[in-house]
Amino acid sequence: MAILILALCGRPLAQAARRAGADVIVADLFGDVDTRSLAAWYRLPGDLGQGIQGDALLAWVRTLDEHLDGIVYGAGFETAPQLLGKLAEIAPVLGNTAENVATVKDPHGFAALLQDLALPHPEIARSPRPGAQWLRKRRGGSGGTHIDVALSAAPADAAHYVQAMTPGRPISALFVGNGSGARVLGVSVQWPAPTVLQPFRYGGCAGPVRLVPDLALAIERACGAITAATGLVGLNSLDMLLDGDRFTILEVNPRPGATLDLFDDREGPSLWEHHLRGVRGELPPAAATATTPRARAALVVYANLPRYVPASFEWGVGIADVPMPNSRISAGMPVCMVTVAGADAEAARAEAEQRATALLRRLPLLHQQSA
Repeated sequence: MAILILALCGRPLAQAARRAGADVIVADLFGDVDTRSLAAWYRLPGDLGQGIQGDALLAWVRTLDEHLDGIVYGAGFETAPQLLGKLAEIAPVLGNTAENVATVKDPHGFAALLQDLALPHPEIARSPRPGAQWLRKRRGGSGGTHIDVALSAAPADAAHYVQAMTPGRPISALFVGNGSGARVLGVSVQWPAPTVLQPFRYGGCAGPVRLVPDLALAIERACGAITAATGLVGLNSLDMLLDGDRFTILEVNPRPGATLDLFDDREGPSLWEHHLRGVRGELPPAAATATTPRARAALVVYANLPRYVPASFEWGVGIADVPMPNSRISAGMPVCMVTVAGADAEAARAEAEQRATALLRRLPLLHQQSA
């Protein structure tokens, strides 16, 4: 009896599950050293470019000898929520249903919902309107690599939409829903790791970010209103832009996300348990929400040049998503995650950036492999 974790990167969920004493198996795209140390690992059918191969995944899950108590999923299913419905025919999906995901990941429908709830959001359109700046986004995309500046007035294709550019710094509220209400567990700040072709590629997050009480209450009420309207359960995140004391809602990620690395603290409540209880219709009391004694940052280290991982490479402390020895890492691909604690979110981010720079300097270039 075990729970199957399915995600593009399953390590954060596996880590949270094992901390809670859960028995899990993991299928993801990377098979990193620390993921394999936490649970039995399998290769998730698909790749970062084309996404999860649904038919192959369903066929593989049906071959598992181990009886599954359920399936918990992370990033990778937003573009194909119907796949969750097919997985639910094999084992209980412990998270949002296919219908939940389809509802909140339909950009036009979600914008209409926010309008009905009187919640602030950027304009959504099928083609850029003259006189404004627009972003072109892929429906159900994640990680920021699907976002670019919309340069013409041509309508987006069926797989894309355009969103008006809005001022503010990116923040995200991690919350647990029970189908009718929500509790915010922590707020983090996010930042990009831009390239010429991917100006909004996800770079990392840091938190908790302390907000003035009125703003924190308004964000929690927004999470609750969206949850009540859509039936969200378990761990979710609300992505926003913060401009002064005003927030603008960008999207909901209807599954556990990257901020597990910030808020699943060894000395605090288990986010894995919060997720499962939310699925069962329970909310944690306000006093039990996730807290950390110090701020943390979790920064993705990308290869600036083609590199490889010697078998004897010393990673040091605070490194997660460690690639297997002798791996070859193409330029632009993620190498690992640097996690750092600090006095506040800004200090933690600065320290994480310094460690990431130092690590890349030590990691050999691919052409040095033979030497």
